Amino acid sequence: MPNLLRKYLSGLSALVFPEICKGCGESLVSGRTALCRKCESEMPRTFFEKVSGNLVEQMFWGRARVEFAFSLFFYRKGELLQQLIHQLKYKRDIRAGTYLGQMTGRVLLKEELAGKFDCIIPVPLHPQKQRLRGYNQSDIIADGISEITKVPVNKESVIRTVHSASQTRRGRYERWQNVEGIFKVVHPHLFHNQHLLILDDVVTTGATIEALCAAFSEVENVRFSVLTIGIAVG
Repeated sequence: MPNLLRKYLSGLSALVFPEICKGCGESLVSGRTALCRKCESEMPRTFFEKVSGNLVEQMFWGRARVEFAFSLFFYRKGELLQQLIHQLKYKRDIRAGTYLGQMTGRVLLKEELAGKFDCIIPVPLHPQKQRLRGYNQSDIIADGISEITKVPVNKESVIRTVHSASQTRRGRYERWQNVEGIFKVVHPHLFHNQHLLILDDVVTTGATIEALCAAFSEVENVRFSVLTIGIAVG
């Protein structure tokens, strides 16, 4: 009876408060969240997961020992992906982050990539910023990926020790100076002989991810791959 009641209330709620597509504003069909099929299909996919030496991998050449890297979408100001990530980061729209993570997880499964990784490491926020926001947006995305792929997420073993200024208006060298030495691995023994998937929402120059990889310099035989939802272009 309780399960039947929950299904009834859920159906009633959908009728009274239907899910709305964040792209076009139309009502979503049952089972979909965030975007309708049409708006999802129009998102600017990179397909970098199919391209060796893609633009994200090139960012880390000579900078970090990254085995594989890709971004799911091109990230441009004013476009739908920016709106989704803005809603996640600043409007407490957790469902947008879960949606992006689940979508990414399905790509990893389709391309048979998920089995390569021992765990997902979301890029940490400084505790002060996380308290202000209430959560780390990369944690939410990582949980969505893990829900689909079953790759575990480790949110506790790497911390951000310095509350650095915003990267938005900085060049590549300034970005590196701004993030150098800001991460610390607090449980290094957990990562011996592990292949880690470093996850962030958007990559611009790669400086933050490079700094995170550098924090593992004393960890024996650790390997990295990088995944972001967007790569900033234009």
